[in-house]
Amino acid sequence: MKTYLITCMFIACLVMGCSEEGVGDKDIESLNLTADYTVLLKKDGVLQSAYLNADSDGMTVNSSKSDFEVVPLPELSYRNGSKIGFYNSREDCSATIKIHDFGDNTDVNTTVFTEDLNCDFLVKSMAFSKDKAFVTYVKPSSTKNDSYYLRILDLSISPNSYTEVELAKETKQIIVSGNQVFVLARDTDITDKYALIVINIDNGAIAHEVNLGTDVLKISKDGMGNILVSYPNLHSLFDGKTLILGITTNYLLGKEPRFGYANSEFFGEQTLYYPMESGSKSAYPHIAAVYDFTENISILYIYENFLTLEERNLKYEIEDTTMVSYDSKNNLILIGYKKKGNSGKGGLMRIKPIPDPKFLDNVDLDGIPMELFPN
Repeated sequence: MKTYLITCMFIACLVMGCSEEGVGDKDIESLNLTADYTVLLKKDGVLQSAYLNADSDGMTVNSSKSDFEVVPLPELSYRNGSKIGFYNSREDCSATIKIHDFGDNTDVNTTVFTEDLNCDFLVKSMAFSKDKAFVTYVKPSSTKNDSYYLRILDLSISPNSYTEVELAKETKQIIVSGNQVFVLARDTDITDKYALIVINIDNGAIAHEVNLGTDVLKISKDGMGNILVSYPNLHSLFDGKTLILGITTNYLLGKEPRFGYANSEFFGEQTLYYPMESGSKSAYPHIAAVYDFTENISILYIYENFLTLEERNLKYEIEDTTMVSYDSKNNLILIGYKKKGNSGKGGLMRIKPIPDPKFLDNVDLDGIPMELFPN
């Protein structure tokens, strides 16, 4: 095991120039800004999509193109590459999972619970792979300890079949990497400690279990299939195939990247993009942050450093950051935000990252950005 210490926090946008429009001084005509994006927007209790066309003149909404069917705001969601899945319960307690693939614009739907007396089940998390979907749930008991299960649903068979795996600990979260499901679970009866349980997708067998201690915030999968375990003051990376602990990084007080608290995240190969709790760094609750795992450095893109007060309050009406993503084709950071008030509107801006950070363009959106898929 290697241990590192995060020693600095580089505030990238302190060096960003601002013009009247909030754009740096360098000419952007030489940049390749052509791209298409699909953005998922939260609006009036549903998720809808906006298809964006972008070039050197800016971003525009293509209202004639929409392959995503509007869905109710999900109780749970899970993203895996170009796909995103949603879990929603029904009045008859059956529950459904809908998986949309933005690569080929196809949908897969499956029913989670069909048996009787399932209305007391408490679903805790969901995930999916190529041809399987997964939910963890609690079966409460008034006479003995609650029971905890992982249900593996086979999406390649109609009607869907499933495998049930009983677990000894309460599940908090699941993710998929390779041919394995990684379950973050906590022993709520005795030790109050967390464990990482690894389950084979094909047969439901438990392959490994690793003690994680206390204070675990969440688990994530990085761009190389490794498992990231986040704590308030450190993070650990486990090999996604062998579950061998590779690197633990401790944070200096006041230098915590805080990605374990983020509600949304987007992974590059070894880089994480996320809305970070700003604390005293900004007047906005969350700001765009990028964590580089190779250098153990957080780079923050703070609105006050690249937009004027008039631009922030009047032109773009920024209230809070809701998502951060990355366009690898053009090497651009994309920041989604909620506009002020209760209009349910938002916006998306593109930023050129370090070493030459610069605000590039913005588009107003009829909804609050939650996820972005480069096309």
